[in-house]
Amino acid sequence: MKWFTPTYYASGISDIDVNNLKAQGIKVIMLDIDNTLVPTSKKTPTPSVVDWIENAKSAGMHVVLFSNNSEKRVSLFNKNLKLYSVHRAFKPLGFRINKIAREYKVRKSEICMIGDQVFTDVWGANRAGVMSVLVMPLSRDEGLGVRLKRHLENIAIKKYRANTYCLIGNPVAHSKSPRLHEMVYESFGIKARYMLCRAEKENLGRVLSRFKYSGVQGFNVTVPFKQDIIPYLDKVDEEARVIGSVNTVVSENGKWVGYNTDGKGFIRQLKANNTVIKGSRVKIIGAGGTTAAIAYALSAEGAKSIEIYNRTFSKAEALANRIKNVIPKNLADFTAADCDILINATSVGMSPDVNASPVDNLCGIEAGTCVYDIIYNPPVTKFMEMAISKGCKAYNGLALLVYQGVIADEIWFGRQMADEQLIKKIIKRLGEEI
Repeated sequence: MKWFTPTYYASGISDIDVNNLKAQGIKVIMLDIDNTLVPTSKKTPTPSVVDWIENAKSAGMHVVLFSNNSEKRVSLFNKNLKLYSVHRAFKPLGFRINKIAREYKVRKSEICMIGDQVFTDVWGANRAGVMSVLVMPLSRDEGLGVRLKRHLENIAIKKYRANTYCLIGNPVAHSKSPRLHEMVYESFGIKARYMLCRAEKENLGRVLSRFKYSGVQGFNVTVPFKQDIIPYLDKVDEEARVIGSVNTVVSENGKWVGYNTDGKGFIRQLKANNTVIKGSRVKIIGAGGTTAAIAYALSAEGAKSIEIYNRTFSKAEALANRIKNVIPKNLADFTAADCDILINATSVGMSPDVNASPVDNLCGIEAGTCVYDIIYNPPVTKFMEMAISKGCKAYNGLALLVYQGVIADEIWFGRQMADEQLIKKIIKRLGEEI
């Protein structure tokens, strides 16, 4: 099955980081056309495809159209692109790839093939010894022969990589989620693949339809779509409904069911650090979706009081109306006194704005207060530095990222996966990449 396994998976061309390919020594990118760059019915490249190709060329890459299609089809598509092109490439045979290597005087290990079909693009690339990236097909607008190949491809993929999972957001290229989930799959011997999918708000329904067609079993949702995704789901669990935010979706009997794992992930982080929750006095800065998830989970775990401080008081007040034990506050009235757990749930202080803090000081904070910042880049934020200078223990958000991701895997696979040794291994690996 190694012949049918790509080097990488991606949801679409826009989710492939050209600079990442360059860093791996790639000098030539070969692009399939139909259902890789555009749907079969589309005769010319879209502006986003043109931008991606221009970006690749600006990075010093040679870009080649490499298609099994007719000369007429390839020439029309290439009319304004004016790229080196190969029609009737006879994929998966490799002799045309050898010609590309000679044309650009590169080793085959310096070539990357990007396409949507396993039996032509991936198999051909693997036979020739070049890197391969498999993208999801853009549409179902295909002939009978291609549909038959798709059916056989799905059988081949399932035999080696049982299920497909994705991350929807915008942007997503920076995400550490693929590394996180691949480490989980490897640890438990799970046959699965995890892909990135950059989306636009107006295309969310189309993306989910494409997921169903392509056999995606579940997906994560990140900013800015945690609320926008809800109308497209068939069911949302009670916690996600109250929070008003979904970050994990699973296919259950052909229906999309939404969950939110942020709160549970944060609770697991607190418990791993032996932070006492029951009866605690909590203060949270910020009133966004992550705050809602954390506040809901803390309330369910028995926190005595949860004060939410926000510049826009009405947002904090809205959370108080939905979640028990929440007290809305104006950020201008913030004080760090009388607090057992203090949390920054804003993005203030995130790289590159590393000298910023959501509050000017932590006057009145007690040395026993446990301080958390959901930011993980930089590893020690200005907010955390202020807490440490007062004798407090302070933690960043990397563990939260890992725990919420592993809980998503638990939902998808229906089994316990939050092994602490594995969690520490993932945190260490991801921390080294920051």
